[in-house]
Amino acid sequence: MRQAYRIILTASTIALVLAFSVFQFAPMSIVRIIGSESKMYNEFAVKCFRIFLPACPINELPMATGIFFQAIGKPTQSAVLSLSRQIVYLIPATVLLPEVLGVEGALWAGPVADMLAFITALAMLKVYWKKI
Repeated sequence: MRQAYRIILTASTIALVLAFSVFQFAPMSIVRIIGSESKMYNEFAVKCFRIFLPACPINELPMATGIFFQAIGKPTQSAVLSLSRQIVYLIPATVLLPEVLGVEGALWAGPVADMLAFITALAMLKVYWKKI
């Protein structure tokens, strides 16, 4: 079970680090797929990629851990992790951070939610790992 979990974490980390690299170092390659309408649009899209997605390499832990808990018959833990980033952390951060940081605060809500979800998953995993 531990070995399978480690393999999933390793594979997903590699995929997300590759995605992170594209988001941070070549965001226009993705913006062009979506549509590059004007210079201002392109600048904002690149800014969005660079601000909203820097924590994507750590997203694998909450996702993999939620799936792990579901697979071993721990639906409560799985539900907590599934809801933590999107509902518990992202919505309040999206409402509160723009009050402090302006429009960019809405973009920073993503990395804040990612970090908090990562910490939540790490704590829950640590508690469970001690039990087994």
